[in-house]
Amino acid sequence: MTFAYLRCEYRILRFYANVNSFRKIVTFFLRFYVMVWYNKENPAKRVNGMNIGEKIKRIRQHRRMTQKELGELVDLSANRIAQYEMGYRVPKKPLLNQIAEALRVSPLALSDGGNGPANDILEQLFWLDEEQPGVIKLVLTERGTARYNANPNLTLRYDDNDEWPPRCPTAMCFNDTILDEFLREWAAVQQKLLGGEITQEEYFEWKIMWPDSADIACK
Repeated sequence: MTFAYLRCEYRILRFYANVNSFRKIVTFFLRFYVMVWYNKENPAKRVNGMNIGEKIKRIRQHRRMTQKELGELVDLSANRIAQYEMGYRVPKKPLLNQIAEALRVSPLALSDGGNGPANDILEQLFWLDEEQPGVIKLVLTERGTARYNANPNLTLRYDDNDEWPPRCPTAMCFNDTILDEFLREWAAVQQKLLGGEITQEEYFEWKIMWPDSADIACK
């Protein structure tokens, strides 16, 4: 085998290596562009609302942390944190738990479900409330003298004001003690926000720390 032949083989291998690297770079930027364009042009098509990356970013900014600072706490680069926040990569559950600990929030705040129906429903509603402020209005009820089961045509009534939409709202109750209790706690905190007793940041803090923060609802 001559030296010229080996040099030719080396050039061929280097050419294929360069082509493969170029292909990977092009593929990366194509995927990145499609992801950014899709999220920008089609926000309504995200079935589950805010994705995990957007939640991480929202909480990180709430904590006034940079991507570099968060990355250092979980042994990752700022670039990798940026990839998670933009949705290019999705952290696995063990890493999500690490990120939640670094951000000092409940692991449920970054969970993608699987924590029981009541917990999952509340977290979905929490983030819907964050993504579209004011879309959820919680009202604590008081027991009246009439009984619904005795009168199937009974209609719930409410005291109208400028805060309500022009149409009559639809009421929904859950025949689940735990979920109902969760909602009552949330309603109490939301009323504190509307009454000016707590700030928007304190309200968000309560949601991302739930259920550890649940005991402050009635204080």
